[in-house]
Amino acid sequence: MIKKLIKKPAMRLLLLLVCCFQIGSSWAEGHPTDLREDDIAHEPANLQNGIQVAMNLCTLCHDLKYVKYHDLLEIGLSAKEVDKIRGANSASDPILSKMNDKQMNALFGMTTPDLSLMAKARGDGAQYIYSLLLAYHERRDGAIVNNLYPDIKMPDVLAYSIENDERARSAIEQNARDIAAFLAWTADPKAKERRTLGVYVMLYLFVLTFMLYRLKQKTWSRLKT
Repeated sequence: MIKKLIKKPAMRLLLLLVCCFQIGSSWAEGHPTDLREDDIAHEPANLQNGIQVAMNLCTLCHDLKYVKYHDLLEIGLSAKEVDKIRGANSASDPILSKMNDKQMNALFGMTTPDLSLMAKARGDGAQYIYSLLLAYHERRDGAIVNNLYPDIKMPDVLAYSIENDERARSAIEQNARDIAAFLAWTADPKAKERRTLGVYVMLYLFVLTFMLYRLKQKTWSRLKT
């Protein structure tokens, strides 16, 4: 009886889905995610602080090659502020690391990843980046390690692990949230526009559907009579 059921395509599909679910559950149990649950604001002020901190710290080693300097106008920076950030670079230039590949390999033994799409590369996006930046701690032997990504080559750039003052730690946490918000924006700079447009599209489709339904009713009522 059981063999006959297994031979049916629908039953085979169901068993396959159950197996996939069990494997996924086992993987999740074996790979806990210690992500912080703090809210990350994506307001212009947060994005603007995020780019300032990112330019001072992140771009020392990382590229933002899919973001051009003039794109920063979209987060509310003035032309003068963008000019100050870009320096001698052209407004149409991408934001690149201050290190070249040779220097990166000498320092880290690898070429550091581009951060433009990092929030897209991780399922938890901004929350993952925020948690990663604050996951550093100092061990008893004095070594600084990252709980979330133990093998990471990146040092504790925000110095969160060695800061003991509560006010200073709170400021670092805010900077981490703003960096995460900014990198979420670089990964999808048109997200806000797309969501707004999506609302109008859905309203349009709703009205169009209603009108076509009424037209169908009217047409069929004539045919019936």
